Amino acid sequence: MSRIFILAFVLFATLFAVNAAPLALEKREILFLPCPGLPPDVVGLDVTVTPVPIVAGTEETFVIKGTMKKDIVTGDFLGIAFIDINAKKPIGDPLVVDICSLPGVTCPIKAGTAFSTTQKYTAPKELPTSYAIGIGIGHGQPPNVEPIACAFTLVGIDSGSADFEVWDFL
Repeated sequence: MSRIFILAFVLFATLFAVNAAPLALEKREILFLPCPGLPPDVVGLDVTVTPVPIVAGTEETFVIKGTMKKDIVTGDFLGIAFIDINAKKPIGDPLVVDICSLPGVTCPIKAGTAFSTTQKYTAPKELPTSYAIGIGIGHGQPPNVEPIACAFTLVGIDSGSADFEVWDFL
């Protein structure tokens, strides 16, 4: 009789260990997609954010990479914005930096050349349960801004539920 209990215990322990193993190895990640509705020469960016999940009021590190189809010249900017999906407005102040003033960047960066930068940006102190993060590279000054590259992600909502243009907030 004790052999049956030992066998049952081993089987249950194995079952629990097998079910728990995938959870321990699961790596959370935020997937950025190319911004929809922009001209075909606007490229998507490869973006990685750490730490994940994003916590309101904490500093996030954005690693942004891409190969542009247009030259990046003096005055071109990189923008990062947290966007309230329901109100369709930025949450806090977007980060906007002159690309050519970044350390280690020499302009112009010719089209076809890989571009990479790491930016630290503090998440807004209050984040709704669902929001978007938009990242863009552009040329010019508002309202005459020409997009060069753009990527976005939706947090707390699926990607088919957004009915706004991310680029409008960068």
